[in-house]
Formats: sequence, structure tokens, C-alpha cells
Amino acid sequence: MTLGQVVKQYLCANGIRNDFFSEYIGCDPSTCTRWIKGKRKLNAEQLLKVHEFLAGKHIKPVSEIMKEE
Repeated sequence: MTLGQVVKQYLCANGIRNDFFSEYIGCDPSTCTRWIKGKRKLNAEQLLKVHEFLAGKHIKPVSEIMKEE
């Protein structure tokens, strides 16, 4: 299984939109979609962000959300 396939399953299982994911990793949504399909490569910085995303670093704790309001 490729990393793109893992991301696709992760996004689907967690109800996360591709737009949110692509913004987090700093990638154009269409480029991100092509990468997930195995038709494009990401740069090293984007790949690092993919791993951070899969580790849950995109999730904001309640304390951070409360500060934003």
C-alpha cells in the first residue's frame, strides 16, 4: 500500500476533506489528488507534513479552540 493510499483511507475514515488535507500540507488540491492517485510526487517538506498529519498533529485541542473564540 502506498502512502497516498493510506492517506486516502485515513481521510475517508475520518470524514476529512481533501481541501483541508491539501492546505495543511501546503499543496494545491489538484496536485494533492494526483499524488494520492500515484500520478504525482510531493516534495520533502510536503511529505514531512503528510506524516505529521497522519500522526494527528492537525487536531486542535479544546484549549486552543477556546482561545480562538
